[in-house]
Amino acid sequence: MNAGSASARSMTLAIDTSLGTSVAVVDGGGTVVFRERADDTRRHAEHLGGMLERALEGRRSAIELVVAGMGPGAFTGLRVGIAAARATALGLGVPCRGVASHAGVTTGSAQVTTDVRRKERAWSIVVDGLVAGGPHLAPAEAVPAPGGAHAGLERIDAQGVDAALLALAVARGAAEVPQALYLREADAVPSAGPKRVSR
Repeated sequence: MNAGSASARSMTLAIDTSLGTSVAVVDGGGTVVFRERADDTRRHAEHLGGMLERALEGRRSAIELVVAGMGPGAFTGLRVGIAAARATALGLGVPCRGVASHAGVTTGSAQVTTDVRRKERAWSIVVDGLVAGGPHLAPAEAVPAPGGAHAGLERIDAQGVDAALLALAVARGAAEVPQALYLREADAVPSAGPKRVSR
């Protein structure tokens, strides 16, 4: 087997649920061999099982890395994709690596924004397909224009994330993101104490 065929058999599975649900498989030569996306922002779990089954069909033994989109995004959506990525990596016996989801929007340079609900948008500076600054959180109507060296960058209000671009970003040296990027505190608060029980 020559080096070219060896790299083609080494594949990366990528999963992102920061907006809709996106699953892709990219081979060691950078060719996308599977890509599927559903833009539904509320039924991640329902879409993900079938997508993963189709992505892994005939490729299970070739997967050497699983990439998880770590957000920014809503808590429930992110949790579904990250848990699925980690569980799949564990089942395959391969590493799982987290990367910022905004790297899955463009291979170029732009200010990328995504809807994180509550009339807010998360935004990052992406340079050559890699996140160079952010993510930050701002009211949807008050996302600041990029300044300094990034002044004048095109703004992309992303409607989805392409998991294939996440896999390619990791291959190009994207920074690892170990924890989910929720960007805001959880709504839940600790209990003030045990509830009074009466009969």
